[in-house]
Amino acid sequence: MAGVLDGILVLDLSAGVAGPAATQTLGDLGADVIKVEPPGGDPVRAWAGPRLANGDSAAFLALNRNKRSLMLELAAPKGRAAVRTLAARADVVVTDSPPTALAEHGFDADTLHADNPRLIHAAIDPTLPDGSVGRDALHQAASGWGSINGLEEGPPAKSALPMMELTAANALVQAVLAALFVREDRGEGQAVSVGLFRNALAMTYFYGLNYRITGTPPVRHGNGSPAAAPLGVFEAADGPLQVTLAGERVWRKFVEGVANRPEWLSDPRYATNTDRVRNKQALLAELEAMFRTQPRDHWVDAFRAAAAPGGPIRTIGEAVDSPEVRERGLVGTAPHSAAGEVPVVMNPIRFAETPVRAPQAAPLLGEHTAAIAAEFGLALD
Repeated sequence: MAGVLDGILVLDLSAGVAGPAATQTLGDLGADVIKVEPPGGDPVRAWAGPRLANGDSAAFLALNRNKRSLMLELAAPKGRAAVRTLAARADVVVTDSPPTALAEHGFDADTLHADNPRLIHAAIDPTLPDGSVGRDALHQAASGWGSINGLEEGPPAKSALPMMELTAANALVQAVLAALFVREDRGEGQAVSVGLFRNALAMTYFYGLNYRITGTPPVRHGNGSPAAAPLGVFEAADGPLQVTLAGERVWRKFVEGVANRPEWLSDPRYATNTDRVRNKQALLAELEAMFRTQPRDHWVDAFRAAAAPGGPIRTIGEAVDSPEVRERGLVGTAPHSAAGEVPVVMNPIRFAETPVRAPQAAPLLGEHTAAIAAEFGLALD
């Protein structure tokens, strides 16, 4: 059965995280994604960490399934001509270079749109407010996002994952799908872009809005929240728990079914969420002492029986290897040209009628160069 984007040709001129994550999703949805790489390949192929026998990193595998690899030297006239030829046939071109660099190669939106009026030029803009180019951690820092992460008593902290790039990738996919929808009506493509800094600023969520309203800079709340209590990480006798009790209904379920402390319901310090936030330190001290008295599984069972929101903080291994993950088909394997099969974490989207494509592992560098050259009549020799 055809995917949602069956028949859509995507030319991927990006590298790193954001652009490849976006084009991987488009490929999962059925698009034919041609990943253009220089002779040295996407730098993520060589990132540190676990690698396949051919040298490709796990990070590259995680960002580049369901694509074909075309190796081109973009600094050479034939390489640039090949890109222009492909862009003239493509539905979408994805870039992640600064606008000035794209213009120098003739890959800017205006130039490519002149060759192909139906083209959607989708750009990840890596420019920082000062005009320099930076990736995830610098955008976390420049947007203020990094300042609100970390423990209250510690320094600012970046997220463990490249959140600004991964969320920018999701935003770019939304923009591409919307532009394809508009093209059906107007008959022409358009340029769309997601700035990493613009996305990082949007990711400040209500913290940015609170500051605009009050003028008071937000402070770090660690694993807690300025808006709800009790919310955070607690240590059971043998491991950590995440507890999220942000409303009166779930607070009552917790008090009656988990804590067995009915007196808390009549305690004026804890009467409402606002009261609990105001008296958070006293409440947290009582909860910390309580949770240490029993092992984690005891509390997990109690939370589930009471239908209250709390559960274990699992390691990556515990999550990936859990029975429910395997039963739901959230992990699996994908065929790989050099390794036979490699593990894959599946795309989370599900359709009733137009399924997500079965995963084909990330391509070898230049694996499809000859076939693509023949298909599109590219003169690469």
